[in-house]
Parts: sequence; C-alpha cells; structure tokens
Amino acid sequence: MQHQHPVQYVAVETPDGDVVGYVWADYAAGTLEWSRRAATGVDGYRLGETWAAKVAEARERGIPLAGALTQLARDAGTGPPVGVRGPEAVDELARAVTEADDRRLLAQLDHDDVEAWQELADAYAALTDDDRAVRWGGGEKNANGATQWPYPVYSKPLWRVVKALWGIGAVTPEYRWSSAPPPAVPPHGRLRPADAVRAATFLAVGERVNEGSVDEAVQSGLFDAMVVALLDRHAAHAAHPAL
Repeated sequence: MQHQHPVQYVAVETPDGDVVGYVWADYAAGTLEWSRRAATGVDGYRLGETWAAKVAEARERGIPLAGALTQLARDAGTGPPVGVRGPEAVDELARAVTEADDRRLLAQLDHDDVEAWQELADAYAALTDDDRAVRWGGGEKNANGATQWPYPVYSKPLWRVVKALWGIGAVTPEYRWSSAPPPAVPPHGRLRPADAVRAATFLAVGERVNEGSVDEAVQSGLFDAMVVALLDRHAAHAAHPAL
C-alpha cells in the first residue's frame, strides 16, 4: 500500500478531551510507536500507560501497520489517522503545552486558604540579600579520604518561602516536572501564572533530587519571578473570583 505521508498518527484523549498522547506509524521504518504528551497530568499519565501497553500489544501481534493504526484509531475514537511529514512532527505535538494544561495547573491553587497566601507574602517580604546569597557546604575530605559532596545551605527565611509554596497548592503532581525541561525566566522577566506553578513544583520537589535547584533559581531570577507571578494571580483572583 502506498501512503501519501510517511508517518500517520492518531490522537488519544481523556473523556474531557485532553490529548494525552499519540499512536503513530512510521511506514518507512515499519514501526508502530506511542508518544506521550509530557504536559499531561495524573489522569493523563495513567491513561497513557494503558495506551503504551495497547500499542506494545499491537506490535507483538504482528498486525500490518495500516490495519493496526486503523484499529487503534477506532479504539481512540478521535477520528481517522492524520498524515504528517515525519516523526519530528509527532515529537513536536507531544511537546506542546495547551491552554487546558495551564487551566489544570491553575486549578490546583487554593485561593480559599487566605492564611497560606499571607504566609507566602510575608515570607517573601522578609527575604534579605543575605538570604539570597546561598552558601555551599561540603567539599571537605573525611577521615577515610573521601570528599564530601557539596550541598547548598539555605537560610531559614529562604526555605520558609519554599515551604509556603506547598500551602497555597502551587506544588502539585499535576505537573510532572521530571518529564519536562526546567522552567526559565522569559526575556521580559515575567512568568505566566501557570508557568509559576510549574516552577514552584520543580523547585520544591526537584530540590530533593537535584540539590541546588533553588539556588540556581534565585541567581537566575526565576525564584522572584515565580513568587511575584503567584501573588499577582492570587490578587487577580481576589478581585475577579471567576479567574
């Protein structure tokens, strides 16, 4: 069978219509693949696991590519396969972040917990330049001759801000930080509210895995941009609760 496009894909959606990934066939390579969207949340991740197994099963059964993709398209219920120029086009789709992704993250913010938001505001206002100048410990050799791994020594006021992020709901499993690139401050210096949630989750949870993440964020300006964006979002929500 001749195909107009070397690659065809089918989108897989949650019942709410959020795309969690793509089943795709590369006819030139003769492979059937599954690409999960990195921006999906908890439910999307679970559905993606189911579909990864479904695609693997189809490969093991040895069904011809066109027939396998057509059957999986029926299972997905999102329409017939779509042709694209190559695998890189599917990769681009899988990396996309949608408005639905942003809304899901913003919905995690607990605007009703006034005390938690006040704690974040107070903790941030109390920070000094000394708090932002993070010291590093370690690097010394112990009695066995081994060198201790360096580690950041955060001040209590700085870590108070990080802890306050949990209280407002800005640290959420709905952002799968390990599957996404580290957040960065845009050229204009302001973060979108949803990106501030992404940054909060990355810093609060990622620090446990990659020590020094908070220090890097402080030095790059990401830390301040994140807190300001969150507080601005809360102020906007207070003025217009429908936001």
